[in-house]
Amino acid sequence: MNASEPTRPQVTEVDLGPCRGMQFDRGADRWVIVLPGAGYPTTAPLLWFARQAALASGRNVLAVVDAYDGSTDAQTWVDERAEAATDHPGEGTRPILVAKSITSRAAPLAARLGIPAVWLTPLIGEGSASAATVVVGGLAAATTPFLLIGGSADPTWDGARARSFALGEVLEIADADHALQVPGDVNRSIDALRSVSTAVADFIGAIDGATTGRR
Repeated sequence: MNASEPTRPQVTEVDLGPCRGMQFDRGADRWVIVLPGAGYPTTAPLLWFARQAALASGRNVLAVVDAYDGSTDAQTWVDERAEAATDHPGEGTRPILVAKSITSRAAPLAARLGIPAVWLTPLIGEGSASAATVVVGGLAAATTPFLLIGGSADPTWDGARARSFALGEVLEIADADHALQVPGDVNRSIDALRSVSTAVADFIGAIDGATTGRR
């Protein structure tokens, strides 16, 4: 292997307690935690490429493997998995959280832990019902930067609200739905995925650059 090539991560399945996880370990001291959507696993495109961006940045990744089936309280389901995942890297680490849709309910946890986050299709719009209160409250309480990514055709998204948070960066994909795809337009959907992946990579890079600058 060429010395300039990145080290391939060691991939192992781990027991997080309430669920399984896949650990992509590059031997780094920094982590990205990837949380799934209700029906959107961490192997689906948005989260797959978020993981790739994190690994390319030099971070380890822990991807939660689970699906919400609606049989339990949604907030409890999210909290249990988010807490187990953020505890996994151990004390003294400062992970970045990447979460999709239902797991944006972890916003209060991220605020409490003081960790940066990427919220993909966060539940902040009128179509989000009671979840919006939880998510918006968590975002308002944040003390570290976060990135909000949503589509203008997604009823759970509210672009104006997203842009109202002082610490939030926003990427809004025109005409994109809750999967951040543009219905009926494959090329625009691919462009959207590229834009999201670039934004996630840039956000991780900015966080790492800011951290390095404080050392």
